[in-house]
Amino acid sequence: MTKKTLSLKWRILRLAAIVVVAFLGVIVGAKFYQYMAHQHGQEVLAETKTQEAIAKRQDRLLHRSNSSQAIDKENQVRFKNEVNAAHKLVTQEDGKTIVHHKFGQTVMPENPQRIVVIRMEDPMLALDIPFLAGNYNESHYLYKELSAKGVGVISVNDDAKTINYEQVQALHPDLIIMRDSFSQSVYDKLNQIAPTAAFNLRQHGVSLLALSYAMGRGKEGEARLQVFYDRVKFFRMALADHIGQGKVAHLRVLNKEVRLYPYSTNDISRFMYEKLNLNPPQMVLDGDYSTTNNAISLERLPDLDANYLIVSAGYGPSSKENAKLAEAKLEALRQDPVFAMIPAVKEGHVLYVDTGLWNAHGILQEEKAMDDIYEAWGR
Repeated sequence: MTKKTLSLKWRILRLAAIVVVAFLGVIVGAKFYQYMAHQHGQEVLAETKTQEAIAKRQDRLLHRSNSSQAIDKENQVRFKNEVNAAHKLVTQEDGKTIVHHKFGQTVMPENPQRIVVIRMEDPMLALDIPFLAGNYNESHYLYKELSAKGVGVISVNDDAKTINYEQVQALHPDLIIMRDSFSQSVYDKLNQIAPTAAFNLRQHGVSLLALSYAMGRGKEGEARLQVFYDRVKFFRMALADHIGQGKVAHLRVLNKEVRLYPYSTNDISRFMYEKLNLNPPQMVLDGDYSTTNNAISLERLPDLDANYLIVSAGYGPSSKENAKLAEAKLEALRQDPVFAMIPAVKEGHVLYVDTGLWNAHGILQEEKAMDDIYEAWGR
C-alpha cells in the first residue's frame, strides 16, 4: 500500500471521527438543552407556587377582625396546633419520657435536680423550673431575672460555635437542656456529660409545651401558654383602639445596610402582624416576595408609607459584629433628610427598641417585645 493510499485512508477516518463527534455533540447538546429547559421550568413552577402561597397567606392575614371573639378563635387554633406539635416531640414509651429532636432521641431522667441550660433560659424561666447555669451576660434581656435567681454562667464561643464543656462538666449536671441551633458534634459532647434534650426555640410555643411535657409539668406549660395568649389578646385590642388602621413597619440598622422586615416571612417581626394584627405598608407586603436579605436603599425610605415605625440597631447577643458601628449608622440615619420624610418620623411615631431583645426567641422575649409596642402606642 502506497503512502498516498494510507494518507487518504487516514483523512477519511479522521473525517468520519469528526462527523461522529459532531453528531454526538448535537445529541448531547440537545439533551443538555432539554435538561436545562426542564430545570428552568421546574424552578419557575416552584417560584410560582411559592408566590401563590405567599399571596394566599397575606390575604388570610390581612382580612381579620380584632373583635374579642375573633381573637379568641385564632388563639384557640394556635394553641391546639402547638399542643399537637409538642405531643409529637415528647412521647411516653414503656414508662419512660422520650424527647424527639433533630439530633436523635433523649430518655429523660427521673426528677433531675442539677440542670444546665444552653440558650433555653427563656422557657425555663417562663415555666419557673430551677437550673444551675445558663448562657447569658449583662446585655441579655433576662439578665435581671437570671442573676436574681443566682443562675451561673456557661460560656459559648459563637465564632467557633462551641461551648465551654469544662464549665458544664464541673457542675456535674444530671440533665442538660439546649437549643438545637448548635451542631451535632456539640450535642454529642454535651450528651457525653449528661442526658441532653434539644428544642427548636424558633417555635417558642411548641418548645415551651414540649419542655413542660418532658419535665412532667404539662399542665403548668399549657396554663402558661394560655396566659401568653391572654396577653396577646390584650395587646392586640389595645393597639387596635389606639392605632386603628395606621401602618406599622420595622427597620433594622446594621453597619453596612438598613433592612425593612417583611410581613409574614420573618421571625423577628412576624408576631407584630400575625398575633397583633398590625397593619403593614405596601413595601412590607412586597418584602415577602424578596429573595434578598431585605436591605432597603436610603433613596426608597421616603416611599415607606408607615405611620408607626419600630427601629432597632445592631446585632443579637450571639453575633461577633461590632454593634457600635450599627449604632453610629443609626445616628447618621436620624440626621439624614430622607429619614425625616417617612410619615412616622414626621408624626413623631418612632419607637427605638433593644435589638438584643427583638432578635431573640422565646415566650418571655415576645411578651417583652409586645410590651414595648403597647407602652409606646397602646395606652
